[in-house]
Order: sequence, then C-alpha cells, then structure tokens
Amino acid sequence: MSTCNRILKPGDYIQKEAFVARFCRKAFVGLVILVLLGGSVSIWGCGKTGSSQPIKIVLSSPFTGTGSILGEYCKGGAQLAVDEINASGGVAGANFDLITYDDQANASTAVTVVRRALDSDKAVAIFGPNMSAAVLGVHILAQQAKVPMLVGATSPSLRYDKTNNDYLFRLRADDGVKVAQQVKYIAEILKAKKPGIIVGSDDYCTSALDVAKQAFDTYGIKVVDVENMKEGDKDVTAQITKLKNAGIDVLVGLTHEPEAAVVMLKVRQLKLTMPIVGFSAWGVPAFTDLAGDAAIGVISVQGFNPADTDPTVKKFVDAYTAKWGKAPSDPAQCYYDGVYLLKKAIETAGSTDSVKIDEALKTVEYTGVQGPMKCDALHNFTNICYISQFNGKTWEIISKIP
Repeated sequence: MSTCNRILKPGDYIQKEAFVARFCRKAFVGLVILVLLGGSVSIWGCGKTGSSQPIKIVLSSPFTGTGSILGEYCKGGAQLAVDEINASGGVAGANFDLITYDDQANASTAVTVVRRALDSDKAVAIFGPNMSAAVLGVHILAQQAKVPMLVGATSPSLRYDKTNNDYLFRLRADDGVKVAQQVKYIAEILKAKKPGIIVGSDDYCTSALDVAKQAFDTYGIKVVDVENMKEGDKDVTAQITKLKNAGIDVLVGLTHEPEAAVVMLKVRQLKLTMPIVGFSAWGVPAFTDLAGDAAIGVISVQGFNPADTDPTVKKFVDAYTAKWGKAPSDPAQCYYDGVYLLKKAIETAGSTDSVKIDEALKTVEYTGVQGPMKCDALHNFTNICYISQFNGKTWEIISKIP
C-alpha cells in the first residue's frame, strides 16, 4: 500500500525507515550495475521542474484524538486536488506524492510528524497541522528548515504579526475575521444587548474570546457572563444555568465541535429560547451530527458552506461527493485550494526548491473554492466566511462575506 493511500502513525516510522534503508541499498546496487553495463542515469537533484520524479508533500492532520472528526475532510480535500492535478499532467511533468500522517491533534506528536516530513520525506511543503495548538508547537520547525507550512488552523495567534514566520501560511479566514463578523451580526442584526459566552480552554477558543470581547466593546456592549468548559467535558449544567440566570439575550458559542453539541443538548434541556450564535466549529457536520435536533436554529459563522451556488464551489462539492461518497465540510475546501496554490507557486518559481516556493507563495494569485486567494500581510490567503443557520438538514446561507 502506498503512503498516499495510508495514514501513517508515529509507531510506523521505525519500520518504514528500515524498509527505506533496505530499498536504498538495493537501488544503489542496481545503479552500480547499470553504470558498469554502460547505461545512462538521469538524476533529478537541482530542484527544477520538468522531471518525472514525484514531488513529495506531507499532510499532518488529526485522525485520532481531539479534532479527529475533521481529519478525513483535510485528507479528502488535499487528496482530491492531488489526484486531479496528477491526472491532468502534474506539475511541469511531475506528479504530487501526498504522504499523510496522524498528528493526533497533539503538539508533541505533531513535532514527530513534522520532523519526519522534513528530515526523512524531504517534503517540499507541509499541509497542516489543522489544530491551532499543534501548529503553535511546530511551525518554528518549518521556519528553521525553510519549508512552507500551509495550515487550516484559524487562531489569531497564528497571524504573521504574532509568529514572524515567513514560512507559515493560512488557508482559511482566521477567527479574528470570523468572530468579528459574528459579533457584528449579533449587534447589528439581532440587536442583542446582553450577550453571554461559553468558551473552551485551548488557544483556538481563548483567542476567539479575546476578539469577541474587543468587538463587543466597539459596540458599547457589555458581556454579561463568560462561562468556561474544558475540551472533553460532558456536563455543562452549572455553566448553562449561570448563563440563563444572568438574563442573557444571546448565547455566543466559542468551543470545539463535541463541546458545542454538549452545550446545545443542555440548552434545549433547560429550555433557553434566546438566539444561539457559534463561531466556525459550530457550523460543520461534526457538530450537527452529534447535536442532532438540538442544533436546529443555531446560527454560525462558517468558513465554508457546500450549499453555496457559486459554480466553483458547486464543481468542488460535486467532485468531492463523487470521490468520497459524501459532501465536503470545512476544512476540506482549504486544503483543496492549498494544493492548487502550491502547484501555481511551483510553476511560478520554476523550481521545487522550498525557499523559492515560499517566495512564490507570497505573490501568486489563485481563484479557488474560497474565491480569489492571495497572501496578505498576515499571511492569510482568504477572509471569506458565511453567516448561516441550521434548519435540521442543511445550513441556510444568510450572508456571504466578503
């Protein structure tokens, strides 16, 4: 089984290295025999395009642990793009070879994965990790190796003005953008005056909380109550009861998907009737599948909505559904766009040298599933988001921004 069709875990590394060592010894012997017999040998080592040698790229994504429900979407989007590109002639005659690893949404495991990608696989670019906390723990490794890292993680902590990492790029709108739009909708459309917030404990959630508080301040709105929960919590009776007793007129959700489902099940049990507005993790099947009917009526700021009738979105949704047997969900679209962005960067650079690819990524423009994409001053390629409401089956788009 090739690595492009298999998800490798940390325990597989030693076995794979032993196999590679045996393979290389055999290959070397074969090379010597070929030369002695007068054969010609072409070695692709100058970093230029125009060779049949595969271009190795690595996807680091969670398939187990926190965030594992998103791993298949990350891989599905990236693999679809790779297969399309390879089927249409590759990149200047060379195919992409996508190697996928399970980083378990864990920073220490992600370190092992990224080191493997850099030292052994010699990847020209790394996609992921997808979880913000994992990216914070490993992006400096890509910087030190001068290899581009393109992520779907959305914490504002990953902006260029925070990391100063020339090799870190974001493939989705970050939550500084999305949470600001979330608050704008609450203040300007819902006209809420007494928001209450339920928030998770990791950087993805707490960074969003900081943005939300600042955004409410600009409207002169005081947050009535903020209740905390940890990832993995199964009971939020105390927190939801406190929010209810505080007299809030809108509940703002800033948690991961499983915790969002826990919150909504309790909200319905306690019969809270105010509007519920969650950020991006509240707008995906990973949440609605767990919450069931309790999710009906929830409003979310999404990074992607497969109901969008834009022709480029529809083409992606149809291709993804045909290949994988179900519709895509955020963040599939950003890794799909990311692979095509990398293709254009390699073609622009005329090289698979990672430093040259990095420079090209800062200037290339590409119109993808997420619309026009170009690296901005924060190293974000897009600010697109949707305000949508769940009707029990699909997310009805209220507005698309920008």
